[in-house]
Amino acid sequence: MISGVEFMTILRFLSRALVGAAILSSAGIAAAQHDVAVGGGSTKDAAVGESTSRAPVTRRAPARTTSTTPRRTRTPAPVRRGTTAEQYNQQGDSLFEAKQYDDALDVYQKAVQLKPIASAYYHIGWIYNDRDDYDQAITALQQAVRYNANDSAAFYELGYAYRNLKRYDEALTAYRRSISIKPDRATAHYEIGWIYNEQGQYSEALQPLKQAASLRDSYPEAYEELGYAYYKLNQSQEAINAYQQAIRVKPDYGLAYLGLGDVYFYQTKQYPQAAEAYRQGTRLKPDNATAFYNLAWSDNELNQFGEAARAARQAIALKSNYPEAYNELGYANRKLAEAQPKNSAEATRLYNEAIANYREALRLKPGYGLAFVGLGDAYYDGFNNCQQAILPYEQAVRFSPKNVRVHYRLGWCYNEMSRYQEAATHLAEATRLKPEAYDAHTELGYAYYKLSRLPMAGEELRTAIRLKNDYALSHYYLGLVFIQQGNKTGVQNQYAVLRRLDPKKAQQLYDAAPANMRN
Repeated sequence: MISGVEFMTILRFLSRALVGAAILSSAGIAAAQHDVAVGGGSTKDAAVGESTSRAPVTRRAPARTTSTTPRRTRTPAPVRRGTTAEQYNQQGDSLFEAKQYDDALDVYQKAVQLKPIASAYYHIGWIYNDRDDYDQAITALQQAVRYNANDSAAFYELGYAYRNLKRYDEALTAYRRSISIKPDRATAHYEIGWIYNEQGQYSEALQPLKQAASLRDSYPEAYEELGYAYYKLNQSQEAINAYQQAIRVKPDYGLAYLGLGDVYFYQTKQYPQAAEAYRQGTRLKPDNATAFYNLAWSDNELNQFGEAARAARQAIALKSNYPEAYNELGYANRKLAEAQPKNSAEATRLYNEAIANYREALRLKPGYGLAFVGLGDAYYDGFNNCQQAILPYEQAVRFSPKNVRVHYRLGWCYNEMSRYQEAATHLAEATRLKPEAYDAHTELGYAYYKLSRLPMAGEELRTAIRLKNDYALSHYYLGLVFIQQGNKTGVQNQYAVLRRLDPKKAQQLYDAAPANMRN
């Protein structure tokens, strides 16, 4: 039996469906590979392309106009009997200017009890919006625009209240009225674009967001939102440009870095750039578990396993029930273990930690095929323990029946344990799924040889040799088959090939042959 399998490169990809099979790029079957990314906080085994940068609907708008009337800096007169509505309103303006909003609200309400004043209603609405009391804000702002239908700021503030209540159609109407009065109100254009993005109408979001950006010299929020719209439209380069512009305007804009990372990660699959963007974004905005997970996945893909482990731990610290992050941490620890001296204390510790990571992923997500694969790999690679590897590998092919590599490893382990019929079943499936897998044909030939199915063994081994003529093990096993068949010429031919390819294997075949076949 062989003691290992040949390495090769795995083509990896992101998709929206559950993907368990490894896509192989060479004729052999891989040792452990980095499987498909999850990302986006998804609970599925494939990336869903969700943005880490999209803020929730309760995100506060950019700074709002705080008054439709000139600022007054004089000290307000004390409230006294006979005070007029206008005087209350002026006193309210002074308190508002001083950011004494509770006192201002009380005085504005006294003003409108005496007389409907549009600017007083506007400030009442603004204060209620600031308190997140949007229903009260709407009541006051409807009065404000009733008494002053040309107040752009009041319509904007009304739109803001509707937007936060997710009454988007009414919000759009209010924002459009605000713009009709004051076409250069950049924030209203921005909010219209934001709502279109929130409703999934990404094409419609582009024009108002571009308009918002054109109206204000430095408007990073508009560029960030524009980047999101392009991202959702799969216009990757335009999204990259928009996010980069947001960062140029505001170098510490964490959301824009995260959005940029999403484009590189989910769409263009430029993992070095994704990792750099996520690293900057998580430094500035360290509260996003998905971004840390995507960073961990990217770092693993770039063979930066220590960095990957740190990012995965951050993801878990933010979201303890995150099976994908535990799976990624397991992969990082397993690869760190491979870099240690074999059987060293540190390698053993890291493999055991990887096993614990995979088990936690499976506890959180019992049907998680990728974690079963990783757990099997940890036992197989770390401890050469086929007995322990078989159970998770069998679970893995239940969930991902087209995973060639796992079928191969099961076959190899069953051969190692002298369970040849089970080995043959999995190896036959591996060769069916990947006919060019010479090492799977070789192992299948060995299983048939041990089952005394000599013609079938010979056929598989000849196929393996046809696929890779210099694979010494296939020639060795075929020589053993010829010995059992009494085919002296066949044995001597394989011996001659092995003397060139692998003298040690040639000697083993010579020793296995009866004396009458040696000369």
